[in-house]
Amino acid sequence: MKKVMLCVLLILFFVFFNATAPPPVAGRAESPGFAPGSPRLASLLGAEGAQGYRQALAPRQFRFPEDHGPHPEYRNEWWYVTGNLDGENDERFGFELTLFRFSLTPEAAADDSGWRSNQVFIGHFAITDLAANKFRVASRYSRGSMGLAGAQSDPFRVWLEDWHLSGASVTGPDGQVGNAWHLRANDKDIAIDLLLRSRQSPVLNGVDGLSKKSSTPGNASYYYSIPRMQTSGTLRSGDKSYEVSGLSWLDREWGSGGLSLDQQGWDWFALQLSDGSSLMFYNLRKIDGTRDEFSAGTFIAADGTATALSRDDVAIDVLDTWDSPAGGRYPMAWRMTIGAHDLSLRITPIMRGQELTTLVRYWEGAVDVEGEYRDTAIRGRGYVELTGYAADPG
Repeated sequence: MKKVMLCVLLILFFVFFNATAPPPVAGRAESPGFAPGSPRLASLLGAEGAQGYRQALAPRQFRFPEDHGPHPEYRNEWWYVTGNLDGENDERFGFELTLFRFSLTPEAAADDSGWRSNQVFIGHFAITDLAANKFRVASRYSRGSMGLAGAQSDPFRVWLEDWHLSGASVTGPDGQVGNAWHLRANDKDIAIDLLLRSRQSPVLNGVDGLSKKSSTPGNASYYYSIPRMQTSGTLRSGDKSYEVSGLSWLDREWGSGGLSLDQQGWDWFALQLSDGSSLMFYNLRKIDGTRDEFSAGTFIAADGTATALSRDDVAIDVLDTWDSPAGGRYPMAWRMTIGAHDLSLRITPIMRGQELTTLVRYWEGAVDVEGEYRDTAIRGRGYVELTGYAADPG
């Protein structure tokens, strides 16, 4: 879910502060100095600007692998990968790589020179290095012109300069050829080159893949996840490189909606449990601090069976908080209980300072999980994203 509002937030920052500038080249994005929740930004986050785009209004038939590729008739789109990885000597890492696509106008730019484009791409890349107690972040943006950034379906590829997510073929131990994903990104202090092999089919979230964020028509997205992707490859943190392996999570959404006026932010949980089950839940928060009725998620059993979760199915208690040095107080440990599944989990970040300062400021980081599932001890790992907590600098 969660990315529909973050994507709009990011691009509206880009458009608002760059609309009169010459076409930019790809490069590191500089923060304009406004945090989520800023009154100056709030007026930009409604459904204004969505006219002329196709809307996510009703369930659709998903088609794979085609739907891994772009949907340019919609305004917002993203490919969001997070994961927990281990080195050969028990090193522990978390990573996030996000590639956003956003359309500035419903009509494609008419320019035979290739310089103009109505598409903007933004990338966020972060690595949590537990042993070094380091959280490193990089970001980039570019218009989708001159081959600097883009997305295609056949063969599948989305890229921002040399950051990319693409389809790949791999041969398994049995000699059978299967599909995989190749993920690559690098910056001054961090890099990843990873192969991701899906261990289950895509899971449709919401109602047959339609994820509603509010009662306003169009404030919705088409949303699927691949919760368990076996991952291996290399990772660089600082001046050290590691052979790594672990599990990744892919989130995919597209739509044309924006924020509801009474929504402040969200807490998103993506958890991979030791019995093979997985859990995604997004807790939407209203401005008055209450939980929005459109909070929702999906529980995926070890056999792949998916069950939709509503706000009232999931109880979340905050156990600890963290004050960001940049301002704002984040929740920092949780008790999550799903009575219908006899599931109780304690969720704890592996490091508190996993806050990204890019075009916007938000917290997203690796977590550990422990608890009970049907009276049996269970453990796990995952990722949590927190938005709307960063203090407004005024």
